[in-house]
Amino acid sequence: MKTLVKSQRCFPRASRRSAAFSLVEVTIAVAIAALGFITLLGLLPQGINMARNSAEMSVGSKIMQKLSGEMQSMDWTRITWTGYGPLRYFTNEGREMTPADTSQDDLTASLAFVASVYVPQKPLDMYLPAGTGGSGGSTPEAYLRRVKICIATSANPSFSFESASPLRISSAYALIAKMGD
Repeated sequence: MKTLVKSQRCFPRASRRSAAFSLVEVTIAVAIAALGFITLLGLLPQGINMARNSAEMSVGSKIMQKLSGEMQSMDWTRITWTGYGPLRYFTNEGREMTPADTSQDDLTASLAFVASVYVPQKPLDMYLPAGTGGSGGSTPEAYLRRVKICIATSANPSFSFESASPLRISSAYALIAKMGD
């Protein structure tokens, strides 16, 4: 009987040694996990910044398409200004806000983009390629006009495109055709 008791005591001691982790192994595993988490946390601000920039570019593109479509469908005689036209206000989702529909507090609270259409004093002459009929490339087209659509990311309702840095303004050109006549 004494031999049976001795053999039962040896079993638990041997199994405890093989099932445990040492302190060094646990420390190395925690260090590797911490290094992975720190790397992921370091990439997080860059990802957020890229997402914000792409959202601004997307909304800016939507605003440019809207203004370009309006200018192309607008009657030629309604383009009465030279330089920057009236300011247009947009939210961060690209919805247009009119100062008449909203109060000044609402306008400044949700304003994200200011846009304007620039019509040059002297129209930028458009020449069609030779051999297409019409002017043949030597004289400017009288029925085409190029305008510049400018958009700034600003919450200032009195934003000035004339004095702003060109780096703050994104712009695109639209070609307007005179219809009728």
